[in-house]
Amino acid sequence: MTVAVIALAAAGCGKSSQDGGGTATSSSGKYNGKGIGLAYDIGGKGDQSFNDAAFAGFQKAEAEFKIGGRDVEPSDNETDADKAQRLEQLAKAGYNPIIGVGYVYAPAVKEVAAKYPKITFGIIDDNNDMAKNVADMVFHEEQASYLAGVAAATATKKDHVGFIGGVDIPL
Repeated sequence: MTVAVIALAAAGCGKSSQDGGGTATSSSGKYNGKGIGLAYDIGGKGDQSFNDAAFAGFQKAEAEFKIGGRDVEPSDNETDADKAQRLEQLAKAGYNPIIGVGYVYAPAVKEVAAKYPKITFGIIDDNNDMAKNVADMVFHEEQASYLAGVAAATATKKDHVGFIGGVDIPL
């Protein structure tokens, strides 16, 4: 799970591929692996949201921790099987950790993590009860939403506020 914490602290992943990674031994307390495997959610890099935040972390992990890796973009109209195949390719190539950006990766992460128990997987924006080798990285939306609500309530002159979400998905 240490690798997942490093990846989470660095917050990232992305499309084409970059190979690299630390070569220190695990007994030194440093990362020992091929690199981070990052699989983007719908929209890929350039979405100005989760994927771009993941890519920024991916870049930070490389710059600050010398942990490279490979990031991969989604395909249009892909299935859960396509996502699982992408994660499995990263696992077979030796990337560790492997992170799925977004709750849409939950079925694929659950499936592939079971096949590769020695690899740490992460899933962003999904609470899981999958396996010991899966770390869930969930945002506390209610905290920012509360602050936005306080700001809106303070600014309203009509004693009511509203909310329009961008996408119809469970938060």
